[in-house]
Amino acid sequence: MTQGVVDGVETVVKIDEIKALSGNTPTATGSMYAWNQQGGVVASSTRNITGIYDIAGGSSERSADYIANGHTSLLKYGGALTYTGDSLNVTSTKYTMVYPYDSSVDNNTKQDTEENVNLSSDANYIKNTKIYGDAIREISMAGTGSTSWENGYSLYNGLYACFMLRTGSFADSLHAGRFYFARSGGDSNFTNSFRPVVVPMS
Repeated sequence: MTQGVVDGVETVVKIDEIKALSGNTPTATGSMYAWNQQGGVVASSTRNITGIYDIAGGSSERSADYIANGHTSLLKYGGALTYTGDSLNVTSTKYTMVYPYDSSVDNNTKQDTEENVNLSSDANYIKNTKIYGDAIREISMAGTGSTSWENGYSLYNGLYACFMLRTGSFADSLHAGRFYFARSGGDSNFTNSFRPVVVPMS
């Protein structure tokens, strides 16, 4: 038996209910898949029962990547990372990655509408033509949509969504994955987390 919470309601799924599944259909309660079906296989790193599960799709992971377009989100939600005193950090450091952006469509004269964010994401993605090794340009075809490998979301940073998320959350369903990247405003969200990394002093 497994227990969980879906849309604020506690769910209980019995093993017999999971065993009875067929044809890639989820359980009636909890929307769970058996390990050898669609959701189960997708959740395994090796696409079989021996793989590592939940390397993606549990929660989106925040990263120290952003565009320095001057939006208020940079100071409000990431000031300790993006600012030194009153100055916006506009170049990458040992600990951060500052991506290029297209100031003709991504500037403080544009309203934070979905249309404008998508336009800026596409333009900023095109602006990023010479950065490799970060699993963005190598594994995706556009700055908006689900064009990353394994059908993962590819939503490049733009306007108020200055920060980068990786791997996707449970809310992203089949678009979450190892190759997912998405924009974020940096505000708190129950679907977002981070992964601390301990680096030895040299």
